[in-house]
Amino acid sequence: MHPAITPPPFVPPTDETPLPCTNYPELYFDPDHRESRTARHERVTAAQLLCASCDPERRTACATWARQHREWGVWGGKTEKQNGYRPSRRNARRDGCGTAGGARAHYRRDEKPCPVCLTADQHARDRRNHQKAAT
Repeated sequence: MHPAITPPPFVPPTDETPLPCTNYPELYFDPDHRESRTARHERVTAAQLLCASCDPERRTACATWARQHREWGVWGGKTEKQNGYRPSRRNARRDGCGTAGGARAHYRRDEKPCPVCLTADQHARDRRNHQKAAT
């Protein structure tokens, strides 16, 4: 299980219920490995279904922010292609927070990784070590 992500600052806070995306960061961004078209379609569809369960104000805020920043991934229930843009070269290798790739992106930008990225990176390392031990 991946760690929960902190809602982005542009999304209105809520005390009643957590945002649907916070518990499934792996659905919203490309994985660290190659992904088949079928797997990508299933992942994106699952992310979009979770986005649909969020209120329209939040979905609009996510999609608008992604368009303005030309971000990768599913934002507000839309992929970058569905939002009508190609992610910027600056963000081309940027992974979302809450992923092992996000931790690496922090390091590439000479930043200290956020706690969520550090946890995700540790989980990924543990999985790789477990797979190596099993072979």
